[in-house]
Amino acid sequence: MRARTFKTPYSLLMLDIDHFKSINDRYGHPFGDQVLRRLGELLKGAVYETDFVARYGGEEFVVLMPRAEPVGVLRKAESIRRTIAAEKFALAFENIAVTVSIGVAHFPRDAATPEELVSKADSALYQAKSRGRDRVVCYAAAPYPADR
Repeated sequence: MRARTFKTPYSLLMLDIDHFKSINDRYGHPFGDQVLRRLGELLKGAVYETDFVARYGGEEFVVLMPRAEPVGVLRKAESIRRTIAAEKFALAFENIAVTVSIGVAHFPRDAATPEELVSKADSALYQAKSRGRDRVVCYAAAPYPADR
């Protein structure tokens, strides 16, 4: 792994749209697709050109942030969360609010491999959801009964 070879730290944000199934069920899949596209745009606009944004599957996205300091990553994750919460998604005469939960993990502090880093970010995301959603949780800062 290049980051390990060159001793380059990086961070991973894993985001999940809160209650996305109910958005699709209530407003329809075309509106859900609109939310996904706009969320991708918001994420791309919120990070540096050197950061990598991707849809991870379903309603999940990941942001890979090379050479990022953990404190700055948490500030950025919170900024992203607030930006998305402030966005209003228009459908006919209604404005729909959407929130996200974000899990954060850092290499090499939290994990030794890419697979382990994804697992740690996913665990932090799970904690964010279990603590009420619409929040950021860092893997290293939260007590985990066990990784899922």
